[in-house]
Amino acid sequence: MMLFCLQASAQMEFIEKYEDNKKATYVYVGKAMLQMVGAKQFSMPGRDMSAIADKINGIQIITSEDATTAAKIKADVAEEVKKHGYEVLMKANEEDTKMTIYFLQGKKESYVLMSVAEGESANLIAFTGTFTMEDIANLTKEEEQQ
Repeated sequence: MMLFCLQASAQMEFIEKYEDNKKATYVYVGKAMLQMVGAKQFSMPGRDMSAIADKINGIQIITSEDATTAAKIKADVAEEVKKHGYEVLMKANEEDTKMTIYFLQGKKESYVLMSVAEGESANLIAFTGTFTMEDIANLTKEEEQQ
């Protein structure tokens, strides 16, 4: 399964082309919905995201178990990372699962791409916001302390 994290912005428009793709599931969560849910309710598996919840502007998620679509998602992410010069924050490989977390500090927004590939499926989650690399590093430290 492949998992990517990206946020909605002009830079992340490549994700939106999957919105109407019948072989992919697309979800967008905007800042207003995140605020309605509240910082205390905002978490991801293994991560308490409440410390940066108010800094997140949006989340986009794409999932596909179709091998062709998954390969296209992987290629689009690789192209985006290369085109904009994302920094690799972390890589992990375990059996058939590969995960990479990328970070880009933009002029107005920051971007996190989190990719996890398992077999021929792909999931993509993208975060955009006003968070810093230090904010992301603190999330990692939090995980290490648990």
